[in-house]
Amino acid sequence: MWRPGAEFKSIVFAGGGNRCFWQVGFWETVAPALGLRPAVIAGVSAGACMAALLLAGQKDRATAYFLKATAANAKNFYPGLLLKGQRPLPHPAIFEATMRAGLDQAGLERLRSGPELRVLLARPPRWTGPATAAMLGILAYSLEKALKAPLHPQWPSRLGFTPEVALAGQCHDVEDLINLMTATCCTPPLLPPMYRGQQPVLDGGLIDNVPLAALGPDDGPALILLTRRYDPRLLRGHQGRVYIQPSRPIPVNKWDYASPDLSLATLELGRQDGMAFIEGGPQALQN
Repeated sequence: MWRPGAEFKSIVFAGGGNRCFWQVGFWETVAPALGLRPAVIAGVSAGACMAALLLAGQKDRATAYFLKATAANAKNFYPGLLLKGQRPLPHPAIFEATMRAGLDQAGLERLRSGPELRVLLARPPRWTGPATAAMLGILAYSLEKALKAPLHPQWPSRLGFTPEVALAGQCHDVEDLINLMTATCCTPPLLPPMYRGQQPVLDGGLIDNVPLAALGPDDGPALILLTRRYDPRLLRGHQGRVYIQPSRPIPVNKWDYASPDLSLATLELGRQDGMAFIEGGPQALQN
């Protein structure tokens, strides 16, 4: 069994919608086996939600609800609802209900007693509204990923998106925590525009889907859980950071709310990759 040379002080949960089920399978396999006890967990978008559910001890309840809801949902887009003036996407209702199924007052207290959960948010440029900003951010992020495939995109920041880090443990109550989880995932039109502190807020992944902006200089060494595959050469040689990625492309699409079998397959892949990490260390998941 591989043993880390130094204890990881922080864990980073990248975003990725349903792909983040991989992180859950990995974490629940690796954390107890290696005795990982980070002081800080940094998350963004669905990665932050998964981290919150894990720290709250309610992952199983939320997962069961999500699988049941997506099994009952036939598709990801209902064009007929547009004719009735209704939202054609099932995502907002299923997402909110899943968070409510998994987060309660007892879970919030458990979350507060564990590692500090830092959640990355994005503030849109002042010169545009939230819906337009979301489209611009997604376009800039996607183009940079397609053309340059960086670990940490920079184009959205150059457009004027700014990062903001919120502490989940400082949420006043469960409603505030659910609001924070929704805010870090807020990507109109999949989720409606949101405001915090009377200012618009968007998915922090529009700035960086791998939220190192939530870490400080004293938070290393850091174990970074990606949810997509990169050129392995990008993952090596980072002092104080260990990047690991899924051993193969994740089965489920990040916004597929109609394929519970693929979400389960993603969870299982995380467990399998967790076992490979325990046995072979980072090198097992950097190829």
